[in-house]
Amino acid sequence: MSRRLLKNRRLFYVILSLALLTGFIIILINSPIIRAKGSDDCLTCHDDKDLTMEKNGKKISIYVSSADFKHSVHKVIECIDCHINYNADNLPHNPKKSDVDCKSCHDNIKASSDNVHNNVKCSQCHTKHNILPAREYGKDQTSNCLACHNNKNVQAFMSSTHYKKNVKCDDCHQGGHMTKKLIKSESLTICGKCHTTNQMLGNNGVHQVALKSGNKNAPTCVDCHGSHQILPSKMSIESQSCLKCHLDEKLFPGDTKGSAKFVSQYKTSIHSSIQKDGKPAAGCTDCHGNHMIENPKNPESSTSKARSLETCGKCHTDIVAKFKNSKHGQELLKKNPKAPSCTDCHGEHSIQSTLKSDEFSKLNQVELCLRCHQEQKLPHKNYKGEEVLISNYKDSYHYKALKEGKNAATCADCHGSHEMNKADDPNSRIYRKNIPKTCGQSNCHVKELNEYTGSIHEVSLTQKNSPDAPNCNTCHGNHQIAKNNDVQNRISNSKGLVQLCSDCHNSVELTKKYNIPTGRTESYMNSFHGLAIRGGSKVAANCESCHSHHNIRPSSDSLSTISKKNLPQTCGKCHPGANQTLFNTPIHITASLNESPLLFWLSRFYIILIIVTIGGMALHNLFDLLKKMKNKNNKNDSENEEKEKDVSGKG
Repeated sequence: MSRRLLKNRRLFYVILSLALLTGFIIILINSPIIRAKGSDDCLTCHDDKDLTMEKNGKKISIYVSSADFKHSVHKVIECIDCHINYNADNLPHNPKKSDVDCKSCHDNIKASSDNVHNNVKCSQCHTKHNILPAREYGKDQTSNCLACHNNKNVQAFMSSTHYKKNVKCDDCHQGGHMTKKLIKSESLTICGKCHTTNQMLGNNGVHQVALKSGNKNAPTCVDCHGSHQILPSKMSIESQSCLKCHLDEKLFPGDTKGSAKFVSQYKTSIHSSIQKDGKPAAGCTDCHGNHMIENPKNPESSTSKARSLETCGKCHTDIVAKFKNSKHGQELLKKNPKAPSCTDCHGEHSIQSTLKSDEFSKLNQVELCLRCHQEQKLPHKNYKGEEVLISNYKDSYHYKALKEGKNAATCADCHGSHEMNKADDPNSRIYRKNIPKTCGQSNCHVKELNEYTGSIHEVSLTQKNSPDAPNCNTCHGNHQIAKNNDVQNRISNSKGLVQLCSDCHNSVELTKKYNIPTGRTESYMNSFHGLAIRGGSKVAANCESCHSHHNIRPSSDSLSTISKKNLPQTCGKCHPGANQTLFNTPIHITASLNESPLLFWLSRFYIILIIVTIGGMALHNLFDLLKKMKNKNNKNDSENEEKEKDVSGKG
């Protein structure tokens, strides 16, 4: 009996204990404090997208995504750890809402005093519930920053070259809890973390030197490249930055070199007006450099005269290569202070198109060259009298034609615009072998070159390398070239033309040196044609009438105007209907035994006859004179004897 009672008591106590425990658990579960601690309980309501509350007369969403919360770094804590004094049974849960104090847990975060985010709530960057790890947050840092920094300047970062190359905000601003506002003077150091080379160049540039000297207007990196919308195009930088400052007349007054007016010439230059891929052909940085911008007065600067070939050659490679081989270029490389450089002819900022600009019209090109090549501005001349010869160009038909608006040769057409060399240089366009091609270039004397090519003069000049073979200059001159019908031109009349040809073909030295038949000039002058010309005839045949002027060939050449098959046509120009006998008769008849034996002996006979006749007459007159003198002496002797007798008789 006692055992059963004891057993029942134990069972009773167990049941009672279980009942009390169950009741306590139920009480705890129903308690507001315990129920609010469970994040799942909170999300049971707050995971509703339509859940809102009214605040200041406006409905605001109090939706919290349970999926986002469970993936956040705060998934291990409960809502009440951040939302203190909240009562789930009350609506609202906490009438006296207070901001979450993140530092109660993250007391290790110590922002610097100059952190621009000191007054920014943590949730503005990290969000409230979908809080990501720092490494995940950094992946989309730019978007997070731009969500708040929505002014135009900062938003422009999305189109910058930095954004495209995955440069983030904290790369410059440090970011996070140490975010700094950058000042102008720090830009070179901050940018130099990545752009090391440019920082080194910038430290020595004229801009940085001016900045260090206290010039507040001196530009830094951000002045040229921008702060957030980093300009990738060099031309965008130049147009928005370089010209923004250098066209300011307050900063660069006056009209001398370096002034705003001087720089403004660039806007109408060929470098600015010609576009390539939507950008000007050449900008400020192409000539002046981008970071290592040196003082133009420095002899080593990229825009100095000594380095002009190097600077211009970055774009105009072929032209500069030609110029370096020219006489001008060689003198410039020798550092001759009077040698011309690119800018001496083309200018610096006001560079114009040589094809379209009046500044480089053919007429103005002449004045440009004569600026140096006259009035003794160049100390070294090729030969005495060269200066006068050059100035005589203004008396030439070429210059007169230019003045009349016609297309005629200028200095550059003959000497080249960049490859000019002395006349004794085989590469020169005015080297004696190259002159025909120079004169016969396109739009000049093409027809005359075609006629001259293959002539005996051209063959002797180009193939036989004869130093005495005539070229264009030999007959027409070089600078003072007169029109063919100008009275001052000796080839405008037959007498002058005959004399011109005779200069070579009557020269004992040249006829002997090149085995040229002699007596041609003499035989012509004694012919009917020659006598008529000497008499003043303007229609009688001269050298050119028969031999042509450019296409001069020997009679053995079938293309020659004096070959047997072409003589009827040549002579027929003056003697229409002439018979074949005329064409078979030698033109330049000389009294040589081989060429004309009959004429040779006849001439000899006449010479002997003349000698005998004149000699006989001379002897006859001499003997007659002697006889008369003898008779006169005898008469005088007789008269003297008679006078003596008369004197003796009177005595």
